[in-house]
Amino acid sequence: MSSAQRAEPAPASPDSPEADVTPLLEALRPLVEKRRTDGRKLALLLIECAVIGRIDGVWGYQVGDAVRERIAAALRTDVLRADDLFGCIGRDDFACVLSTVEDSAVAVLAAEKSLRALGSPFWIGEDEIFACPAIGIAMFPQHGDSAESLLQRAKSACMVAGGMAQRIAEYAEDRQNSEALRLLNENRLRTAVSEDALELVFQPQYDLRLGQIMGAESLLRWRDPALDVIPPVDAFAAAEAAGKVAELVSSLLNRALRNCSEFRYSAGLDLRIAVNLPGCSLRHTEIPDVVERALGTWGLRPGRLVVEVGQTSVLGTDPVARETLGRLKKIGLKLSIDDANLALSSLFWLASLPFQEIKIDVSPAHAPGSAAHSERIMQSIIELARHLKLAVVALGVPDEATATRLKELGCDYMQGDYKGPALDARAFVARFGLDAQ
Repeated sequence: MSSAQRAEPAPASPDSPEADVTPLLEALRPLVEKRRTDGRKLALLLIECAVIGRIDGVWGYQVGDAVRERIAAALRTDVLRADDLFGCIGRDDFACVLSTVEDSAVAVLAAEKSLRALGSPFWIGEDEIFACPAIGIAMFPQHGDSAESLLQRAKSACMVAGGMAQRIAEYAEDRQNSEALRLLNENRLRTAVSEDALELVFQPQYDLRLGQIMGAESLLRWRDPALDVIPPVDAFAAAEAAGKVAELVSSLLNRALRNCSEFRYSAGLDLRIAVNLPGCSLRHTEIPDVVERALGTWGLRPGRLVVEVGQTSVLGTDPVARETLGRLKKIGLKLSIDDANLALSSLFWLASLPFQEIKIDVSPAHAPGSAAHSERIMQSIIELARHLKLAVVALGVPDEATATRLKELGCDYMQGDYKGPALDARAFVARFGLDAQ
């Protein structure tokens, strides 16, 4: 395709404004008025490639400028038409304006084309760097009737896309409140991490073969005075938006490993400790370094740490996340699949990744009238895990009889459930320490 019209300032530099949107808005306003007159639609795609700022810090602004120009050239050449608009509106943000579209499906196709155009790595010396873009879509007149409102709503959608496996989101009105809440969460999370105010509770894990406790999963409990208990998924979303994922992971790991050390030395409990991370957190390449520092600080053998990965779909689309997973495996820790939405078909490609364990919620198996079918399904899943060389941890076990049957079927471990609720560190020691035996 021929090159699109440009509506961009000179490339950003350390001395220039971080985001000059004026040229784009000046070019977009008459196009909006034209669409208002002829009754047709247009689409604004806001594409964020946060990798450029990181390149600036590692290799310098000159290298960042070169990568930025390559991204811009790819979008202009491979995505846009001659009468479309293109703008660089910040160090990491690019705007693609489709001057006429039939509907939002065309905008989504253009966004998917953008992901493909930016999917190949950029080589800096011998290093591969991936752009990992997030794309927000706003439609005229559906989502906004002015240049300013379209840009704001495309940015809002882009923030949502950054936390999604598919990395594309169309603006939706009901996300406005959630985005406002996320912004509040960001600021409160910064304070909670800096003040070491996050809490963990520990849910015991039992070895079904030996009939004894062998580990615990640390569960994040972030209690905000204004917002009450904030779910872990929202905590990680806030950390992602604030650029604080590594800090959040470091806080969780150090707190979990500190308690694990206390369990060992003060209560005689030599347990493995599990920490749950969403798959999207593995996009942050510094995570393995964070893990190694925490293990060194608390003197824990890597094999005693289990990283449970949720939202595994991101591993199928993001090579950076897969590479981070491989680096974690090389450290020597255990990797567990903990994805409540895992489709059976996903095991085909997950089997190629270095996982050693999978968690299965067996609570649906206890519905009335489903016992015989459910047992056959559980047995098949356990056998499949065996073929994939994955240990199995059962969740949602209601009673001792079910635990016994799971053991007979070859299930390895069981976590929490009828054995009791998750406990804070002190209550955990009181219940399971040697003095309580």
